[in-house]
Amino acid sequence: MCLLFGEPYEARFQSGGAAHVYDGNGDEVLTYTAGVGWHEKESKAETEVHGALKAAYYEVYHAARQEMNAGVSGMENQSGFDARA
Repeated sequence: MCLLFGEPYEARFQSGGAAHVYDGNGDEVLTYTAGVGWHEKESKAETEVHGALKAAYYEVYHAARQEMNAGVSGMENQSGFDARA
């Protein structure tokens, strides 16, 4: 694994054909089972980054939604779009 990817990996094999691949931090990043095949897993670092991105996106989305709702409140169709047409 180290020769292929240039990173320190450890693989553990189980009876029945299952294999588990761990990165240098000990996080399982890849699994193979006979019934499913290869299955990639997020490392702890990737999970933290994705969580931070989701939180930032939600914060901006929520603020924009509040701004939109505040601008529309009490106003009739300001866009010029006639829904009756």
